[in-house]
Amino acid sequence: MHNHTKLAKIANDPTKHYPNKNESTLLRKIKSKTGLSEEEIRDIKKYRKMLADASKSSEKSELSASEKYYRNCIKDACKKTGLVPQHPETLKVLEEINNNKNRLYMPWFLYFNNESANSIVRKYAKK
Repeated sequence: MHNHTKLAKIANDPTKHYPNKNESTLLRKIKSKTGLSEEEIRDIKKYRKMLADASKSSEKSELSASEKYYRNCIKDACKKTGLVPQHPETLKVLEEINNNKNRLYMPWFLYFNNESANSIVRKYAKK
């Protein structure tokens, strides 16, 4: 998903840098620790490198389509039961969800994939 507010700001002033979530969080921490302004922080090589690494780390955290789909299925099953993903009742609900696949929201390559609920939880549940 795109942040439309951020896109509008960039369109108005493309010369200014707008940090992403990880970068802005780190920037706030550095500001509170050092008492320097954003411009002063970006002038110091050590902090500039830290901010660049934080910015890059968020780009790598994108989930694949199958991971998103299965994590959403696990989340739905947990909401229905109110229990953890590894609980037998949650596994039963997850198995039902997996058998009654909603073809609109499912990636095409998962259409013929018949994984069991246990393997889905082992692979895709948040640790």
